[in-house]
Amino acid sequence: MSIVEITERSWQGILKVQEEAYTGVPPEEVGVLKSKWEASPETCFVFLSSSNEVLGYLLAHPWNSDEPPKLFEELPRKSAGDTLYLHDLAVSSNARELGVGKQLSSKLIELAKLRKFNRVLLVAVQGSGGYWFKLGFREVHNATICSSYGTNANLMSLNVQA
Repeated sequence: MSIVEITERSWQGILKVQEEAYTGVPPEEVGVLKSKWEASPETCFVFLSSSNEVLGYLLAHPWNSDEPPKLFEELPRKSAGDTLYLHDLAVSSNARELGVGKQLSSKLIELAKLRKFNRVLLVAVQGSGGYWFKLGFREVHNATICSSYGTNANLMSLNVQA
């Protein structure tokens, strides 16, 4: 098993995992997901099984706002900023007990530190706030979050620079 950057061949597996993972939020179209990858391919990964099946994926890109981007909208190609926005992390139900999400998250946090981002920002959906809290993320209170993220969505942040 390994974590590798996303390639064109990864998308069928990514869409399968996305459909499986999200029950409280509709899936995004492949063009929307690809816009995140195209903006920052070096911060987008898949977790592959030994038979090259996508078991999980992570999409992240630079961002320059305290307000998260809207779901279901393509990202401009020239996304920049001192924040690394974790747009999506999803794990196949077949791999939930393997630590795939934690490994993908850890890789992103390491990369954020190396690339001198100030923080990693994300919106916790479907009750995942506790998971992110265990990884060091803290809720950003009074945040503006688009309703497309569903009910009980929380903006969360992790400072990665001292």
